[in-house]
Formats: sequence, structure tokens, C-alpha cells
Amino acid sequence: LTPYAISRLALVGCFLLIHPLCALTSAMRMAMVAGTAMSVLARRRGGVVAAAAGALRCRGLQTRRFLFATASHTRSVDQQLAAGANIVEVLRRLEAENAELRKQLERATDLQQRQCDSLLSAFASAQTEREALREEMGTLAKDLHVLAESFRSESIGMRTREPREGIDGQGAQSRKAWRPDLDYAMRQPTHVCELSHQSLAELAMLGNHNARRERLLREVMCVDGVSWSAALDTISKFDRYNERFYWLETLPFRLGITAAFVGGVASVVLVFYGPVAEWYATTFVGEGLPDDVKSVDELSINQVGTWTWSWMEPMIGVASFALLCAQFIRSQACRMNMKTYSEQVLTWRADRLARAFPRYDQSMVRAWAKHMPKCGPHFFPIYERRFWEKGPSSGL
Repeated sequence: LTPYAISRLALVGCFLLIHPLCALTSAMRMAMVAGTAMSVLARRRGGVVAAAAGALRCRGLQTRRFLFATASHTRSVDQQLAAGANIVEVLRRLEAENAELRKQLERATDLQQRQCDSLLSAFASAQTEREALREEMGTLAKDLHVLAESFRSESIGMRTREPREGIDGQGAQSRKAWRPDLDYAMRQPTHVCELSHQSLAELAMLGNHNARRERLLREVMCVDGVSWSAALDTISKFDRYNERFYWLETLPFRLGITAAFVGGVASVVLVFYGPVAEWYATTFVGEGLPDDVKSVDELSINQVGTWTWSWMEPMIGVASFALLCAQFIRSQACRMNMKTYSEQVLTWRADRLARAFPRYDQSMVRAWAKHMPKCGPHFFPIYERRFWEKGPSSGL
């Protein structure tokens, strides 16, 4: 090993000191090699070796200084690298936080955009509702004006009266009577269906059959969901079912009318008509003609009545008294609020119809069913279904 080789090895070792651990290991190895070389040269070559050793010692001192400087530089580099790693970690953390903040900002932006869209739609709907409310307010103002005019025209005290000339004071003689004009006359109702619910209810409570019929029609409309004209079919069905036993129910009345008519005519004939009176007297009474009378034709009408009254008076009087007693019984029964035969028949009809059609209001059905159809001189009834939309006569 020559001094040149040793110096070259030292230089190579210095160049190999890139990493702190590698540089430290290389320096220790170079120092050991240098020490061995110096010991060998010192033994073999004497002064040359001493000189070379001195030179090498100086070079080694420089090398150690360089190594110390390199180690300190390496430590500073490691510190900087550690600091750099910390900076990178901080940068990565900041980048992650930045990404998170960016996402939050995007979400906030989307939320704000949705809120803005919602506010815009709400504003548009509010504007539409405002226009609709404005139109409704205009319509309501017109309706209120019409209602006020109608109330003013229907209220007697609100009508405008023209004063009379030459009348002092504010009495009834001081103003002219109010006369309806054409517009007011054209608004009057012409059918029961034009009346209000309140008017119909009041008339129905007073026993008006047309009002009860109209109330039942409106009940059918509500239950079946049909029009007024279609509800008439159901009313016709009610009428057919209600009048099934009409002839049986009215048979006592028909018999009473017939018997009264026949009895009235027969009483007149038996009392005042000579031939019939003579036949009845000889056949049933056993009475002959008055004295000095050979034929009934000789008697006048009054004389025939005077002759027949002796046996006709008890029968007619008893019949009249029986009818009077019957009338008295009926009047006392009515005072006791007892149902008569006709009222009992109407109640039976109403109960039967209400049981047959339970879908509809029972009170309205019963109120409508408590009514007998009108009957002409021929004894045949005029059923309500024949009137159709017009309905029975209501006086309107």
C-alpha cells in the first residue's frame, strides 16, 4: 500500500459518505485501513514511512474534519427531511381538509340553489294565488253587492218610497205604496224547487205536501248522487210502492160516500115521491092512504111528506142522532190527540214505505208518504207520478 493508494481510498471513502450511516461505516473502515498501513510502513520503511504517516495523519485529520462536517450536514439534511416529511404530512392534511371544505362548499351551494329554486317557485305560486285571490275578491265584492241589493229589495223597510204631496208628518199616508218593477217581477219563483232549504223546511213543518216532496227529492239527489230530474224516477218508484193498497185503504171512505149518497137520495124519494111512498107504506110499514083519499095522485108533494113523516121521522131522526154521536166521538178523540182511522192509515203507509227504503232519511220519507192522492168525481185517484216534473198543484 502506497501513500497514493491510501489517499485514493480516503477520497473514495469520502465520496461514499452519501448516507450518514454508510459514511460513518466507511470512515471507520478507512481509518482502520489507514492505521494498519501506517503500522506496516513504520516497521518497514522507517523515515519514508514516518513522512508518509505524517502526511497521511494530516490527510486523516482533514478526512475526520470532513467526516464531521459531512455528519453534521447529514444530520441537518435529516432534520430538514424530517421537517419536509412533516410539511408533506401537513400539506396532505391541508389538502384533505381543503377537499372536505370544497365538498361542504359544494353541498352548501347546492342547498342554497335548491332553496333559491324553492323560494322562486313559492314566489311564483304566491303570485298566482294572489291573482286568484284578487279575482275571488272581485267576485265576492260583486256577489256582496248583489246580495245587498237583493236584501234591500226583499226587505220591506229598505224599499224606497215616494212621498205624497200635501201630507204632513211621516205617517203611512205620507208615502205612496211600493210597486214592483219588471226586474223584480222576473225574479219571483215559479216552482217549489226554486225555494230555499229554510223555506221548504218551514212549509214542510206546516204540513205542505209539495214542500215535503221537494225535500225528499233533494234527499234522493244526495243519497244517489243524481240530478233533480233523475231523482223523479225514484219518487215514482216510491209512489208505485205506496199506492199498492190504495183501493183497500180507501174502501171505507168509498162505502161511506156511496151509502150517504144513496141514503140522502132515498130519504127524499121515500118522503116526498108518492108512488114510492105508497109502495114503501104498504110493503114495509103496513100503513094505508089517508082517509077520503082514493089515490096517491090526489096528494101534493107536501101532503105526501106530511103523510110519510109519521114513519120516516123516527128512522131519519135515529140516523141523524147516530151520525151526531159518531161526530161527537171523533171530536173528543181528536181533542185527546187520538189517531183517527184516516190518520192511522196514513201512519201505516208511511211506516211501510220507510221500511222498504231504509237508505233515505226516515223522517222525510214518512212525511211524504202521509198523503193520499187526489181523487176525481169518478172515484179514481190521480197518482203523483203522473205529474212528473211539474208535481202536484202547489199554488205557485
